Amino acid sequence: MPSVDIIESQQDTFARQQKVIERLKFLTHKYRQAEVVQKALFRISELAASVRDMNQLYASVHSIIGELMAANNFYICLYDADSDTVEFPYFVDEYDSIDIVCRMPAEKLKRGMTGYVLRTGEPQLLTKERFRELEDSGEIDMMGSIGIDWLGVPLLSGEQVIGAMVVQSYKETVRYSEHDLELLMFVSQHVVNSLDRFRQRALMQAEIKRQTAELRITNEDLLKEITVREKAELQTSVLFAISELTNSSEDMHSFYSALHRQIKKLVQADNFYVALLTENGQQVYFPYYVDENDHQAKQRRLRKGMTEYVLRHGKAIMIDHHERERLLARGDIVSSGDLGAMPRQWLGSPLMLNGDVFGVLAVQIYDDEQTYNRDDLELLNFVSQHVAVAIERRRSAEKLARANIFLEKRIAERTEELVEEIERRKKIEERLYYDAHHDNLTGLPNRAMFTERVSAAISRQAKQKSRFAVLFIDLDRFKNINDTLGHSAGDQFLLEVSQRLRAAVQQSDLIARIGGDEFVILIDKLRDIEQAKHVAETIIEAMREPFCLDDQEHFSGASIGIAVSRPNKESVDRLLRDADAAMYEAKNGGRGQYVIFDETIRHGLVAAVSKESALRSAQLHKDFKLWYQPIYNLDSNALEGHELLLRWKRGDELLSPSSFIESAEHSGAIVRIDLWVIARCQQLLHELPADVDETLAADISAQRCRIHFNLSTQHLLSYRYLKQLEESLAALSVPAHNIVLEFDEQSLLRCDGKRILAGLRRLHDAGFKLALDDFGRGSGPLQFIYNFPFDFIKLDRRFVSQTANKARARAMVRHVVTLCEELSIQLIAEGIESKVLLKQLRGLGVHHGQGNLLSEPACIEVNVTKRDVQGKAG
Repeated sequence: MPSVDIIESQQDTFARQQKVIERLKFLTHKYRQAEVVQKALFRISELAASVRDMNQLYASVHSIIGELMAANNFYICLYDADSDTVEFPYFVDEYDSIDIVCRMPAEKLKRGMTGYVLRTGEPQLLTKERFRELEDSGEIDMMGSIGIDWLGVPLLSGEQVIGAMVVQSYKETVRYSEHDLELLMFVSQHVVNSLDRFRQRALMQAEIKRQTAELRITNEDLLKEITVREKAELQTSVLFAISELTNSSEDMHSFYSALHRQIKKLVQADNFYVALLTENGQQVYFPYYVDENDHQAKQRRLRKGMTEYVLRHGKAIMIDHHERERLLARGDIVSSGDLGAMPRQWLGSPLMLNGDVFGVLAVQIYDDEQTYNRDDLELLNFVSQHVAVAIERRRSAEKLARANIFLEKRIAERTEELVEEIERRKKIEERLYYDAHHDNLTGLPNRAMFTERVSAAISRQAKQKSRFAVLFIDLDRFKNINDTLGHSAGDQFLLEVSQRLRAAVQQSDLIARIGGDEFVILIDKLRDIEQAKHVAETIIEAMREPFCLDDQEHFSGASIGIAVSRPNKESVDRLLRDADAAMYEAKNGGRGQYVIFDETIRHGLVAAVSKESALRSAQLHKDFKLWYQPIYNLDSNALEGHELLLRWKRGDELLSPSSFIESAEHSGAIVRIDLWVIARCQQLLHELPADVDETLAADISAQRCRIHFNLSTQHLLSYRYLKQLEESLAALSVPAHNIVLEFDEQSLLRCDGKRILAGLRRLHDAGFKLALDDFGRGSGPLQFIYNFPFDFIKLDRRFVSQTANKARARAMVRHVVTLCEELSIQLIAEGIESKVLLKQLRGLGVHHGQGNLLSEPACIEVNVTKRDVQGKAG
């Protein structure tokens, strides 16, 4: 048998083993419990990352705590210091509803058990007994249902109470211990950490969400800006393209087509047209019209259509069904069947320039799949402003192009015309040059061309030591032929003369016509003087041949002056003057001959120039004297008139008119001298003394006789001179019918017959008597008697002197007497120097005359005796 010791020992060992087992069981339970707590705490830590929202978090915490202790009644409250309220985000209770205690002011809750934990920040395990103690002490008030045990711990974030976590029991079988309180307190810290992490995560998510929202908004704004910018870039590119169309389009149709393509980039424009007003503004036409219904608009008068509505109001408009009905109701537009199908929507924008509407840009749609909005209208209106400029530019460019084409055509035509005109003008210039340098009648060179050729000859002479000669030719009886047979015969005569002259000279010689019947010849290459003489002789012989004019033979002749060039002393004027002087010498020597200019003639020219200078510088009232000679009736010896005679006192000489009148004519002093004679006559009529009344003054003042003035024909060639003459004669105290104006036959022959005739007729119409002086000195042209209004014919003294011994002269006088009687012209004979001549003239029928036989010329002096007045002339 085992011993007692062994048994006791075994019992002790068993007891120790039992204690060890109990200890091991306790430790095992402790470890298992710690493991559960650890797992719970880990799960709580994981909640912040695993749950989606706070409700799930709170429910998960409740579930975990329910694994650690009885937690059928469990809630969590959170304190908001800012609003001083308490929120119950999670509340599970067998008796109290969550709706009652969802959120309440902290002031209301602070007297309750939860408020007690929140106030003290201490964990509390409250039984009914402990609750009664605190209630009795006034620490808490009764709120909600009373449980068996109430276990509450504060939720602490640092040292700040942010809420409370509570479990409670309403059953006796479910009680809580301090261990549970410690466990709940320990768990509460992890719950707070999870809450903080969850809140941080929530805040982070919210921040992320906020930032994401902001980024989304920014992105949307950026997308909008990008869209706006892309739209703006597109608009800019379209507007640039539209502006470029002005220069790139071939014609207006291609321009509108390209314009359509550009506008389609901005607005739905499958249906698009451009409408423009005509220039008069009365019609609208459609230069471009694209429509899916194949409608084609035609030019029309303005009506109340949608296009015209925009034209009238000058603003963009979007017209849909409702707007169209409204405009129709107001009468702003009218429906017309010829305008095609009505669009569902229509956008129209005016084309304006400088405030004036000249067209419309329009797009339209017919189906419901697409729509326009206000942005489209604004865009179309914006584009239309640039389109208006582009259209106007293009139209202006086309007008300019057409104008350029027209201008180019006109330039080409004008250029061709100008070429033709230049050619024509060249011909005209050549013709003008020819006409300016040639005589119109004969075709010979004129004075201008002759002057050029002589100037060239002078230049050559200086270089080549060559000589040349100038021949001055004056034709005889040309004026007689011209005045008798007429200008046609005179022209025929000059043509025949030019032909004879051409035949008389060499081809290298130059013939020119420089006046009516004056011709000159330049013998350019003169070998010797004999060559010039031979040419002159040939011409003289040629001129002696008869001229057949109007089927009659007429004779002329030529007087020629020759001037031979001299080295280093010549000029064109001098050569012509010398040749002219030599020609006058030839005429004075008997005509039909030539004279070579020499020193003798030169001296005569110098003397003539000196005489002309003296005449110009002469003082009329000192250097000139008036004489007079009576004119009588040869049958009754009655006094009929007095002829005033002019004398020039040059030094000791007393010169008669024949010695200075020609110089006075050439110098131009003759008109002044004639006017002085008339004025001096008037003065003398008033100043003559009484003792000479019976001679001149009384006869003229009593109008018993006429007063005769010898005048130059220059008075008849100028209107101004003629008017001065009329005024001077009107100032005389003598009636016009007692004034006789005498003009020399030779002077008349040298002047233009038409102008002379006009001047004579004017004087005759003014009442003055006219006399042809020195008739018969030359050829005695009868046309002066037939055609000119002469009242008197005065026979030249040399012609009168021949009647005494020449039968031809007597026959001529008899013929003139008969002619004058038939024409009622009074014939006066000058130079009656002898009784035989007086008897002869009376026998021929001459009844009027003057001469030394009847009465010698007497000088009129003032304040002298009668004897002195009647003194003889030297």
